[in-house]
Amino acid sequence: MNQKYLLSEIRAALLLAALGPAVGWGQSTLSLSEAINQALRSRPSLRAESERISAAEGLRRQAGLRPNPEFQFQNENLRPGQTYSRDVDTLAMINQPLDVLGKRTQRIAVADKAVLRTQAEYDLARWDVSRRVRLAYWAARGSQEVRDILRTMLANFQKIVDYHAAQLSAGAIAEQDLLRVRLEQERLSISANLASIDADRARIELLKEMGRTGFADLSLSESLALDRSIQPLGIEEVLAQRAEIKTARAFLDEARANSKLQDVAARPDLNLTYGYKRTQLPDTVSGVNTAIVSVRITLPFTDKNQGNRAAAEAEVRRRQELLAAVENDVRMEYSGALQEFELRRSQALNALQPLREHAATISQIASAAYTEGGLDLLRFLDAERARLDADVAWARGMADYWQSVAKLEAAEGILQ
Repeated sequence: MNQKYLLSEIRAALLLAALGPAVGWGQSTLSLSEAINQALRSRPSLRAESERISAAEGLRRQAGLRPNPEFQFQNENLRPGQTYSRDVDTLAMINQPLDVLGKRTQRIAVADKAVLRTQAEYDLARWDVSRRVRLAYWAARGSQEVRDILRTMLANFQKIVDYHAAQLSAGAIAEQDLLRVRLEQERLSISANLASIDADRARIELLKEMGRTGFADLSLSESLALDRSIQPLGIEEVLAQRAEIKTARAFLDEARANSKLQDVAARPDLNLTYGYKRTQLPDTVSGVNTAIVSVRITLPFTDKNQGNRAAAEAEVRRRQELLAAVENDVRMEYSGALQEFELRRSQALNALQPLREHAATISQIASAAYTEGGLDLLRFLDAERARLDADVAWARGMADYWQSVAKLEAAEGILQ
């Protein structure tokens, strides 16, 4: 094999390796927004949460219905030997419970708050799914990048092995140099296989978070580069749009509405009865019809709903404390996410990118010097190993950076 041709092939291979891995053919690509949208559409847990909203709306309709009237039919003076049509008194009445003291109105108010609370819980579940998909996506994207870097390096390193095999055949190098190169190739092969396992595991975790049932071979298309600026929100904006705080406030509103309902429930119950009584008078052929009207009212002397009212007031105080706790947790979470984001961004700008560029430059210089005979094999392999380590460190560091962005946006309450 022509030595000059091999040298040019090695230079081209090392240059391609320095530029980064290529996306595999035959794979379907998946962006971050597509992953989130698929998760929000296909997660069974979200569909289950949405049914809770329908259930709450059904309970709201039920709360607004008025009580049904009762029909009562009654006979009196039934004794053996009597004629039913002549000797028995007949009563027919309709009883109608009256809801005129605000109980129905307050029941509807509680049911309305329950619907809003259920909607808030559904939004919280959607936010949590989005957060988990974001983190899983960037973890899988980083693992994919490391795998592709090692695969590309391994494929290009084969040309270096071929070059040294040709040199050995020509008697230009010692056999131990070829053995060293092959040993480095085996090390790369082991690292590439381990990276493939990690990438598959991370991809399966992403598909699980998306609610997918099949394990498709996907290529995650989002770039790891710093291609967009991130502007953190203020803490007041965060508190206004975080799903946990909205849910805690909805629980508090529902508790307050229920407390009012328990106060109203202590009011008397009213019942109106209207009907007639047919009485057979003595020594008469026909009976007499008499109208009956009555109003019944409960007298709250002992049971004033004291226990339920006290429990409802305690629940209001509990929800107030839980809201304060959630707000404090959100403040601390956002502060930690913001600090991590700033540190990761500084690391990406000031350390990872310069490290990768310097390692690539050193690798190009070392490869050119080695192919011209001006550098020994061990230093050439050290330069290649350093460039590989820099590329892997960059991929993992950038994946950590974008995970910190996902954590920051989740802490800000951003859904997509």
